[in-house]
Amino acid sequence: MSTHKQIRKVVRYRGHVQGVGFRANAIHQGRGLTIQGFVRNEPDGDVLMDVQGPQEDVLELLKRVANSMERKINDAFIDDRAPLPDREKFSIHP
Repeated sequence: MSTHKQIRKVVRYRGHVQGVGFRANAIHQGRGLTIQGFVRNEPDGDVLMDVQGPQEDVLELLKRVANSMERKINDAFIDDRAPLPDREKFSIHP
């Protein structure tokens, strides 16, 4: 039986993650999933992804991004946060 528990993860990816299509890939990997939040480049060269939705969908996105960008990611730091109300669909933030 699947659960519809809502979770939120904030992930900071380190490595060669800017200028390689990381954000566009994250959006692509999120297609078909019920998720909200954003992915953006950080001034220090990291990429920050803040995503929430049903537990299965959020965890699936993290798995898809890790698998598709594994050669570019050196580290991924994941924080659990409380879900926020009224978030927009998953998109790239400037």
